[in-house]
Amino acid sequence: MKPLLTLILMLFCLITLSAEVRSLWVLPWDIKSPESIDRLISDAVQNHQNELLVEVRYRADALYTPQKAGFLYSNPEPRSYVLEEDGFDPLDYLIRQAHAHNLDVQAWVIVFNATPLKQELVANNYIYQNYPHWFTYDAQGRQMRSAEQFGYFIDPGIAEVQDYLLNVFSDIVSGYPELDGLHLDYIRYPDTKWGYHPRSVAGFEHAKEQGEILSWNEWRMRQITSFVSKCYHRIKSINPNIMLSAAVFSNISDARIAYAQDWYDWLDKGIIDRIYPMAYTLSYEDFRDQLADMKQRAYEDKLVIGLRAWDTAGRSLMPLDNPAYNIAHINKRIALIRDGNFCGTALFSYEGIKRNNALASLANLAYPPLEAVEKAEEPSSDTREYSHKAVDAKFEAIAGSYVISLEIPASGRWAWSLMTKDWNPIYSKEQYLLKGPHQIFWNGKSNGQDKIQSGEYLFTANQEGVDFSYIIPVTLEATLYE
Repeated sequence: MKPLLTLILMLFCLITLSAEVRSLWVLPWDIKSPESIDRLISDAVQNHQNELLVEVRYRADALYTPQKAGFLYSNPEPRSYVLEEDGFDPLDYLIRQAHAHNLDVQAWVIVFNATPLKQELVANNYIYQNYPHWFTYDAQGRQMRSAEQFGYFIDPGIAEVQDYLLNVFSDIVSGYPELDGLHLDYIRYPDTKWGYHPRSVAGFEHAKEQGEILSWNEWRMRQITSFVSKCYHRIKSINPNIMLSAAVFSNISDARIAYAQDWYDWLDKGIIDRIYPMAYTLSYEDFRDQLADMKQRAYEDKLVIGLRAWDTAGRSLMPLDNPAYNIAHINKRIALIRDGNFCGTALFSYEGIKRNNALASLANLAYPPLEAVEKAEEPSSDTREYSHKAVDAKFEAIAGSYVISLEIPASGRWAWSLMTKDWNPIYSKEQYLLKGPHQIFWNGKSNGQDKIQSGEYLFTANQEGVDFSYIIPVTLEATLYE
């Protein structure tokens, strides 16, 4: 059987993307040392990202220096167990290194989820040791247990809970004036079962006694929205230039009913700068429907769409490693996000997408260099008309040479090239091609007559006079030369 060239065929349009947010959610384990942060910065820059959401408060702990700017805001939380006891400040180092490479940094903080999921870590948790009476209850008056969710949740309906968290987050913002944003996560209830802490129930009953007409879930939504509002106004008073953002459930109906997370209300009230809907569904149809619903709300410029970028079994997201869901599926979603003129994309997570260089391969598909797109012109209406018709390409080895089968979407003079992943041309050719199928014979040598080595390349094609390029990642297998 003839060996075939393995192809991943994807397409993107070089539109003006200079304002597009390209974000990575970064877990604590990837900022444990200067070396790990350096790798993170290098990966983000080389793969054309421009923002890092860095988890510096995991579960009532600190991957930063508390009270760095003084003691104005109470913050008793201890150094995270993730870190060594060496005095290293991950957030300080990361901000300096990221800003030197034009990367924005938001401090990602977990809000109402207070303890780790691993039982062996709970006993040493600060909230567990000092404020176990803050843990939420169900309607039967039973206090939550750690294993019932992703750790214990403290109840948003307790005023002291909100004050405590507000001080911790204020301390972070005041201690790091160069921070670009504060990013709230788990800004919600665990689900509909919880939130019945006696203090919260008493507050609800008092509101009704005062003549307010509201449902129990409206009360719960009020608690979450109230905290977002307090946080917004507090951190803006400390640093007017800092951004407040939040990761939320992408299905607004689920967000409101199950989690009391009415993030459209936050946008309507102007108490949030940017929302990151976690559109993690594996179903493309559900993903498309969620984006369509978001489009109807007219907040596209404030929505950075969160994308699933991990595998539950720990496999990489390269197509051969993970046929069911991989970078090709992510790329298709990115194209839909851009078609909808949303603010950008966020990949969860850096840990998941970096395996087996999947981030680099995704960047070749979906993230052209930022400096290049800043100079790119908006495609013409004629270009848009056929831009979604791919230049289909297939390479087949025959007697030491190759037959390149191309499907051309429009007649004209076409230039095509084989390039390295660093965009250095190896072989180029220009010719007039009619619309339709073509077979082109190639001897497998570069323009310098060197035999092409196995590895990953880019096949590019563009029509003369059209500001639009097709880019097809190509893997040449070593078996081609046997």
